[in-house]
Amino acid sequence: MGTAAISKVGPLTAALCGAVVTFGCSGGGGQAAMPDGGDAGGVSFVNDVYPIIAASCAVSGCHDMGITTNHWTDYTTADKTYTRWVNGPGFDFCIDDTTTGIYAPRVIVVPGDPDASYLVTKIAPPTDAPCQDPTHHRRMPPDPREPLPQSAIDTIVRWISEGALQN
Repeated sequence: MGTAAISKVGPLTAALCGAVVTFGCSGGGGQAAMPDGGDAGGVSFVNDVYPIIAASCAVSGCHDMGITTNHWTDYTTADKTYTRWVNGPGFDFCIDDTTTGIYAPRVIVVPGDPDASYLVTKIAPPTDAPCQDPTHHRRMPPDPREPLPQSAIDTIVRWISEGALQN
């Protein structure tokens, strides 16, 4: 990512993208096929991002619909996850007051804009302060599960930066 591009993103995204450029991404192939048969050299949702989600989020008792049916968060397939995330509404029960029914608008994944994507706040929260609603968690995956490794966060941020393609 060039200097001009970094100046247009927030500090968290710039730092994460810098780490991606310096150290690369982890995950499967990392190569996305272009519709014309070319190679984008970018992050693939199906091959790079979704395997992270399947292993860390779509597990028993989490986003497998066993207990989260009221949050519309069935991440058991790549298609369901992509459809829910990209331009999908997000609710921050750590900040929003559930008694008023008024929620700050959030979008889970804003293609091309990790800083505006609520998903980044959930996987790399800026604080570890507890939520006002004790039934919700600031960080995903929540304790006692380990946080996503930095390489996984970098992969997801890069995918969003590249336009959050369904590839």
